[in-house]
Amino acid sequence: MIYDSIYSISTENHGLVTSAAAKEVGAKDKDLARWVKIGRMIKIGHGVYRTLQYPFSEDDVYANAVACAGAKAYLFGESVIGLLRLAPTNPKIIHIAVPVRSRRQLPASCKVHIQPAGYTPAIRDGIPIQKPADAIRSCLGVMMPERLESAADEAYRTGLLFKTDYQQLMEEIKRHA
Repeated sequence: MIYDSIYSISTENHGLVTSAAAKEVGAKDKDLARWVKIGRMIKIGHGVYRTLQYPFSEDDVYANAVACAGAKAYLFGESVIGLLRLAPTNPKIIHIAVPVRSRRQLPASCKVHIQPAGYTPAIRDGIPIQKPADAIRSCLGVMMPERLESAADEAYRTGLLFKTDYQQLMEEIKRHA
């Protein structure tokens, strides 16, 4: 059954599936609309749906925002620090990077940053994210240096940073303080 294939795709992506991925397994737009109408799915954004059988988690807000921003979007800066729980951040604003300007309608809680094309994001629990060291660097001058030091310490402690990257990052934070 087509819906089973869609659900299988969604289990690898916080319950999310794009209309393009659904079409690859044989779904049509009318199928998606019907599943929304009968309550099997909800429409999150343009071409993005969520299967309701998949359990909700506190990281879904990040996954939803990135999925709605487009295929090449990834979580950026302060939001990466928040997702990885490296330091306290403002959870009301979700920072997303895209390689080119997008005309997609996103919630007011999403702040879009244009980043150079060609950046390869890391993947964390199915969510494309800026690499932790790059995320901390992008917050220099935005977040308090003490919080950035705390984020770097936690990233190193949990194995998200190698020792040389950690030392270099701490020097950059101190220079920026």
